[in-house]
Amino acid sequence: MRTSRPLVCIKVDVDTLEGYLKGVPRLLEILGGLEIRATFCVPMGPDRSGRAIRRAFTRPGFLAKMLRTRAVSMYGWRTMLYGTLLPGPMIAAARPQLLEQIVSAGHELIPHGWDHVAWHDNLSKWGLERTREELRRACRGMEAHTGRPCVAFAAPGWQATANSLRAEEELGLRYASDTRGWCPFFPLVGGQAIGVLQIPTTLPTLDELIGRPDLQDGGLMQHVLALIQQPPRPSGPLSATAGNETRAGGGAVESSTNAHVFTIHAEVEGRGWAQWLGGLLRRLRAASAEILTLADIYEGAAGGARPVVSRATDRELPGRAGRVSCQGGAQAEL
Repeated sequence: MRTSRPLVCIKVDVDTLEGYLKGVPRLLEILGGLEIRATFCVPMGPDRSGRAIRRAFTRPGFLAKMLRTRAVSMYGWRTMLYGTLLPGPMIAAARPQLLEQIVSAGHELIPHGWDHVAWHDNLSKWGLERTREELRRACRGMEAHTGRPCVAFAAPGWQATANSLRAEEELGLRYASDTRGWCPFFPLVGGQAIGVLQIPTTLPTLDELIGRPDLQDGGLMQHVLALIQQPPRPSGPLSATAGNETRAGGGAVESSTNAHVFTIHAEVEGRGWAQWLGGLLRRLRAASAEILTLADIYEGAAGGARPVVSRATDRELPGRAGRVSCQGGAQAEL
């Protein structure tokens, strides 16, 4: 059991125009009222969410998840049609002043792809050049809107490939949050460590937990709080990938930070689950939790003398349709 106070990073993923225009302002209000800083990850290009409907035919469990989480009520009908019957509107450019509002409030801002759906669904098919261009467009989009350099990235849907990891290094990024895992690590590609630190999401997301029969009647919040109280470690399917990590210079791996990364979504916790999020954050404050940004974790991990080096592998996780990139290496590396 952890004896010191909990450490947790609140990472906000924005996936749609609806989440950006309506969820982000609500989250800024909640976070501001509690004087909490977070990392906001925003797509810089178009919202083509309607094209994600194809996942119902290609990803087992996608339709069940949509029904379990009541996705239509979360995202709205217009979102479900963007990029198909309706043109895909630009997300960040729809209200660029909101990006500045995020930064002015003391939060971290990093790009969450250019075309969120395209990256999520097609990254595995792209070559290095296409991947590099998509990443470059996302970074340049943020720089154009804010005038600030792009030093980090958060992959849509936790989708990473050898090409995307190489492209991040080529662009000179310092860190990224593209994976699920338990501690910051440098990923191995072709036997070589990529010099962009991965800061993985360590906790299940709310949309992966909603509807679980064992988490009814307040059990959902208690479950998340209990996970945060424990140090990050491999569990469930991720435990099968553990055991292939080393520190540069040799030796068994231990977490280089005790910080959890909790990814929330502007379309979920910024909308219908905003009250739930406020309650969770108040409970964390009452527990004297230290709440960080990804940049804070990077600064802490970067000071380590022997950084963790891990393989990354694609795995299925409970409550999520399709496979995501995870820390570990029981299967073939990316």
